Amino acid sequence: MLKKSIIDFLKDLAIPPICAVCGKISPDYFCRECCIEISSLKTANSCRYCGRLLLGHSDDAGRKGQMCSFCRTEDYNFAVHRSFALYKGGMKKVIRKFKYKKIYDLKKVLIGFLSEIYDQYFKDEDIDCVDTVPGKHTELLAEGFAEKHKIPFKHNIVKIRKTDRQGGLGLKERKVNMLDCFKLRDVLAYRDKKILVIDDVWTSGSTLKEICTAIESGGPGKIFLMTLARGA
Repeated sequence: MLKKSIIDFLKDLAIPPICAVCGKISPDYFCRECCIEISSLKTANSCRYCGRLLLGHSDDAGRKGQMCSFCRTEDYNFAVHRSFALYKGGMKKVIRKFKYKKIYDLKKVLIGFLSEIYDQYFKDEDIDCVDTVPGKHTELLAEGFAEKHKIPFKHNIVKIRKTDRQGGLGLKERKVNMLDCFKLRDVLAYRDKKILVIDDVWTSGSTLKEICTAIESGGPGKIFLMTLARGA
């Protein structure tokens, strides 16, 4: 143990620990300034269904089950969705580094964010299994989270056709782009199960809605969604 501590100390002298967002020397994953930039939603007044911020409502109103205008008109097919933070500032930067620059060493801190949301909203739901949107970075997050919380990771969702990147597409284009592009490897794997689906960002909800449609073909009990960040 002492030997390992000395090795770590010497490594830090050669390559000092830096903030994952701005690159400044920092003892933690995020420096103080970048921590302030992360807009946590843990105590926010939000839609009881999709987690969207309810602007202009009191905290009491939110706790009593207010629903946002999108959820009143959109035919979603899940029980609850929650995110750790807004997709902006430091949170946006660190997710983009993980996703596009493939800095996978950030996995630990991102799984920590997911765990905070899980403990707050889903821990008492008796989740049977975890799954995710197909993709290297999302699978790393979901597998690591599942291992940490000792929940089976199913890896049961596959993408069956090529799609355009969602970024830059309008709401209607996003829906069409993702339509009918997922299926299950084993249609019986989710039967009567409570499933927690993990993704990095909720923007329009189009991708996760199609994921839920695929899952529903397997007759699940309930589908819960959890993401690192969401749009406002």
